[in-house]
Amino acid sequence: MNRNIKIWVTATGLGIAAIVACNKKLDVTDQNNPTTESYFKTAAELQNGVNAIYSTLRSGNLVGREWFFTHDMRGSETAPGGAQLEAPRAELLKQPAPSSSNAVMTSIWTGTYQMINRANLVISKAPDVTDNPASRDISVGEAEFLRAWAYFELVSMWGDVPLYTEPVASASDFKAKSPAADIYNLIISDLTDAAAKLPAVASQGGRATSGAANALLGRVQMQNGDYAAAKEALLKVYGKYSLVPFLHNFDGDVRLGATELTAGHEFNAESIFEVAFVDRGDNNFNWGYTGEGATANSTTMRSQEYGIVWGNVVPSDLVLNEFEPNDPRYKFTIFESGDKIKTMAGTEPGVALTEDGMNVAQSNRDGVLKKRVYRKYSILDWTDDGFHPDGINQRMIRYADVLLMLAECEAETGNPAGAARYINEVRARPGVNMPAITTGSKEQAIEAVMHERIVELAGEEVNNIDILRWRARGYYPSIRPDPKPGQVSLFPIPASETSTNPLIQ
Repeated sequence: MNRNIKIWVTATGLGIAAIVACNKKLDVTDQNNPTTESYFKTAAELQNGVNAIYSTLRSGNLVGREWFFTHDMRGSETAPGGAQLEAPRAELLKQPAPSSSNAVMTSIWTGTYQMINRANLVISKAPDVTDNPASRDISVGEAEFLRAWAYFELVSMWGDVPLYTEPVASASDFKAKSPAADIYNLIISDLTDAAAKLPAVASQGGRATSGAANALLGRVQMQNGDYAAAKEALLKVYGKYSLVPFLHNFDGDVRLGATELTAGHEFNAESIFEVAFVDRGDNNFNWGYTGEGATANSTTMRSQEYGIVWGNVVPSDLVLNEFEPNDPRYKFTIFESGDKIKTMAGTEPGVALTEDGMNVAQSNRDGVLKKRVYRKYSILDWTDDGFHPDGINQRMIRYADVLLMLAECEAETGNPAGAARYINEVRARPGVNMPAITTGSKEQAIEAVMHERIVELAGEEVNNIDILRWRARGYYPSIRPDPKPGQVSLFPIPASETSTNPLIQ
């Protein structure tokens, strides 16, 4: 895994400097402080700019911390671990509508627009780069993919937002809100072009590929209500990946000092796109939230936040009771008191979790009260030290998700039997082998999709977007009760934006 992390921790310094540097004209270019005018002359420099976009993606503002909180608090798969859950996160979890000053929500806004501005800079400079057209075009494809991802986060949770397609040149370059339809049009255009430019296999683990672009395009088209277009994009991914043992999707490198406890199974055959993190064994996290530079800490707080010491978040009763009694994915997804941890992937006897040893509230499954935490993205099978930001890569898109999106497309386009076939591919995955299902109507197929997406993808930050899509289509309460009744579907524009942008009131 460490050899793959080079995408994140090398060659970003110049790219960052170019993006934040001023545009001051100099008679002699200072090679140590390049500007946007003096830099981005070669394909290698353009790639440094792309690396800077990835750096923002994995920062604390986004996937390193606040991104998973935002999605999980707004979805239905988490509950407070106790009074220790911080107020901005508790507000997202418990209140139908957050305040415009909510700091967690604002982090997503800030991080995504930083990604967009950096992507815009790369895309705008690319036409002048001629030394390596093949590499240049791949860099443009990556920038388009990452810009599309950022805009999809914004449009799916805010609706109408400012649309920037050129780098911001001054602090007064404000934009008014554009209709959500225009945002979707740009996203679809970006992903279509990115799919044509990107390779099927990335040069380094963690870079976007044509498969990632088409998979994200399918997700976007579903959210936009065009299931035929979504199916077309997803079929370009179908059969190009394969399902692997379930837990291989949620582990990664774990180090204690100089000792590597496990290397994990990152960038495996099921992974379509993942954000890379690395555990250096020093228990550091980039609390500055920028994720910049070759020496920046490159860990994520997921295991710490959802673990047994901080215990901010636990699985909700709703998700616990969604699992069928004999579904092995329950134990693959959830740790509960009495379960063994520190088994080193089954090679050691391990130790049992106890109620007293878990700093979380109890949850209720089938009337049984126990303390439970998420096993996905947890490092408890290797260590239970009290503070340990981890290096487990965030799997943003995996093949099982694609299969279940295809199932939903089949259900929506009038083929419930086709939906069942895709669902059964997931249920028959290695180590799960759940009985096949049948569906005879659209409603049965949608219900089956809803169930399977929850038990297969629980705790993977897709449920929030699923709820928004299904609510918009009227499936609450026609097929299921709304899991977050009264919840507003769109965030308010952050106060930090409305207080400075005169074009947004």
